[in-house]
This record gives sequence, structure tokens and C-alpha cells, in this order.
Amino acid sequence: MKRPSSPSTTRGARNPAARTGKRAGGWLLGLFALPFAAVGVGMLLLSVLPTLYDWARVQWWQPVPATLVTARLETSRSSKSSSYTVKASYRYQVAGREYQGDRVAISGGGDNVGDFQEALGARLEQALRDGAPVQVWVSPTDPAQAVIDRSLRPGLLALKMVFVVVFGGVGVGLLVHVLRPARAAQGLVGSNGQPLTAGMPGRVERIPGGVTMYFPAGRWWGLKLALALFGAVFLAVGALVPWEQEASADVAPWLLRLVFGGVGGMVLLGSFYALANSLRVRLDHNGLRTERRLLGLMLQWHQVPGPEIARLRVVESYAVQSNSRREVYFRIVAELCSGKKITVAQDLQGRKDADRMLAAIGSATGYPVR
Repeated sequence: MKRPSSPSTTRGARNPAARTGKRAGGWLLGLFALPFAAVGVGMLLLSVLPTLYDWARVQWWQPVPATLVTARLETSRSSKSSSYTVKASYRYQVAGREYQGDRVAISGGGDNVGDFQEALGARLEQALRDGAPVQVWVSPTDPAQAVIDRSLRPGLLALKMVFVVVFGGVGVGLLVHVLRPARAAQGLVGSNGQPLTAGMPGRVERIPGGVTMYFPAGRWWGLKLALALFGAVFLAVGALVPWEQEASADVAPWLLRLVFGGVGGMVLLGSFYALANSLRVRLDHNGLRTERRLLGLMLQWHQVPGPEIARLRVVESYAVQSNSRREVYFRIVAELCSGKKITVAQDLQGRKDADRMLAAIGSATGYPVR
């Protein structure tokens, strides 16, 4: 008589095909993510960081009077908008030697962000007509390098950062998700081979007398990237909208910039922290140790002896509203005898899974739960 195959045997036979399908899906997702990551990282490395570097170094350059040779504002029109570019050439002298330059601003090329290009073009064209000298900034170590305007232009920088955060964040987040699926799946298994808990963005492992837990950076990345996009939009609105024209007489333009830009900046920083921080926890009979890192660098740590831990409990962290659906996320804290609370598990989706994990940790460590 033929013995029926056990469920574990059947699952084992299916595993190679399932792993192959998951691997193919991961490669496709990775290929989809690459262009997004390339745009964001490329914008950061080839535009944002060089601009900040140039701005920092030209602050030490020396002012020198120059004579304009040419100056004009070029307009490139399309069906939806117009882009402006200021071009100029000028002559100046340093230590009795004459030089000629054509760099106008730190950021080259044309754009229509604010009225920077139009205002600068009008000023240079008027100086050329009047034959008036203009001030240029010259490198003291290499006088052949000069620029007319050395301002940073935060509005243009904020627009570029939207591409860095949105495109780069989506691409890098997807790549992180693709490169660590197997690790996350293994992390949900205890030493007895049975799932310890579910619904958590990390891994838990049983150890003698307790558990170790790890919540990696990039957990629930889709949710947090959406939050970053929201913050980036508000920051861009605060920086780029011409509030001087839109604001009423009762509201100061700077206040609108501060409100929109401030809210957007705080949300953007908060979402960056949520994406980039990781938490490692060891909880056993001897006590508790936690390590919070940001981009791999130690940010905060706690070490508490076992007798000082009064109980473990679930608390609500935050909620996300999507149409008519409200998703609540929880964390587990260790309450100390002094009243202080230390997070030992976080970003747990749903109260049911959070309570299940609390019970599992309490059973493994022996600490009271509530």
C-alpha cells in the first residue's frame, strides 16, 4: 500500500518551483526599481551634492569688478511653459593679469523656478547697456575661475530634492525589499522551527531564557515613502509657489512659506528617520538591551537589569487613514519600575498580531504582560 505524502513532504516538493517563481518576480521588481533609483541617486550625486560643494567653496572667493562683453536672457518656449537661461561673458583683472569668464551662476542651464533667471538677466542686460561694471567672485587660488552670482537658490535645490527623495526613495526602497526577502522570512521562525509571531517587519529568534529581535531599516517602506512624498510636495509648494502674488494683504508671504515648508520639512525628516533607523533588541532573564541605529550609526542604546522591568505591554503608535479604511500600528514597550518606557518591538500592524507577539515574548522571557 502506498503511503500518502506528508504535508511537509508536499511543501518541500513544491518549494523549488515556488522559490524559482519568487526569484523571477524579485528580478523583475529589481529591474523596475533600477531606473527610479538611478534617477534619484544620479540627481543627488551629479547635481545636488556638486551644487552644495560649489556653493560652499565660492563663499571664500574674492569680489572683483568686471566688464561685461555680452549679456542676454534666452527664452525657450514650449506648449506648457517657458524656460529662461542667462548667458554672459566678461573680462576682469587679478594682479595685473586679464582674464575672461562666462560662468553666470552656480547652477548652470535654464529653468523657470521663481524669477531668478529673469531678474539676473534684466540686471546684466541693463549693466551692459549702461557700460557699468559688475561684481564677480574670483577664486583666490585659481583666478581663471569666476562666477557672477553665487547664491544657493533653495527653491531649485528643493525641486531637485523632490526627485532625489521620491524617485530615489522608491527605487532604493524596492531594491532593499528585493535583496532581503529571504532574511525577513527566516527571521519569523524560532529555534523550534515554528513561527513565533506574524505581522511584524523584522525577525524574532528564541534564545535560552528569552528572545532576540531585529527591526531593519526600510520596514513598511511603501507607507513611509508615501509619507515622504507628502512632505516633499509640501516643501516644494512652500519653496516654489510665488506667495508674493498669491498671498492676501492679511497674510505675510514668509508666513505661508514657513507653514508649508516647515510642515513639509518636518514630515520629510520624520519619514527619513522612519525609513533609515533600525532597532536590535535582546530580552531575557538577565534583562533588556536595545540598540537604535540610523544609517548603521549608533543613535541610542539602553541596558536594563531584569529586576527593573515591571511589565511588557502593547501601546498604539500611529494610524494611517486610506479612504474609509483605518490601519493602526502598535509597538511593545517594557515598562520599568521607575515608570520609564523602552520600545522593544515596533511597527506591528494590527492589534491582533501585536497581542500575539506580546504573548509570545512574555512566554519566552517570563516577564508580566498586560
